[in-house]
Amino acid sequence: MIKVYLYQLNKEYLKDHWDRALMLLPEWRREGCLRMKIELGRLQRLAAGLLLRHALKDAAGIDLNRAEIVKNEYGKPELMGKEIHFNLTDSDQYVAAVIADVPVGIDIETKNDPDGKIADRFFSPEEVKYIRSSETEDIAFRYIWTRKEAYLKCTGTGISVELSQVHVLKEREGAYLIDTPIQEPDYSMSLCVQNIAEEERFPNFTLDIVEGFDI
Repeated sequence: MIKVYLYQLNKEYLKDHWDRALMLLPEWRREGCLRMKIELGRLQRLAAGLLLRHALKDAAGIDLNRAEIVKNEYGKPELMGKEIHFNLTDSDQYVAAVIADVPVGIDIETKNDPDGKIADRFFSPEEVKYIRSSETEDIAFRYIWTRKEAYLKCTGTGISVELSQVHVLKEREGAYLIDTPIQEPDYSMSLCVQNIAEEERFPNFTLDIVEGFDI
């Protein structure tokens, strides 16, 4: 089971229902929202919490407010005592969640790298060459970036690993990278899953567009 949920921010709705929506989330998610100093960041955190609440209930029948969340040694949140894994991501106007029965990571991105400084610093020479040779460098850049982020979030190591050493043009041993098309030309999204059987090398997933939340 791999289920992806995508939500486009309705900023006015979230601002109008801020207090009520915040109280629907567990304390650790509320604190994360309130720590954000920029309004967009607060709304992204709120929406991500609401999306996680919806996704866990829909995919696995889990009540987020009753679930026990622990963090691994690198700070990745995990469900304690459950064979269910989740991950969240946001970028500008979108947030996404993935629920799976195997370790999973997801990343959505809208950023570009017009002067190539990000790629030169964080990508391998082969990946930089791939971008420079592409007719659409912005898409190629996001393709590499989201695959790196999804892999690191899946393995739970995060930025403790040097990004330039995570090569994602080919499959990583024990992990499978999945490009996730969405109907937004300025965004790219990727998934990474672990611990799947060899015959499921290209596992199926579902994508659910969430229009709103019951607040």
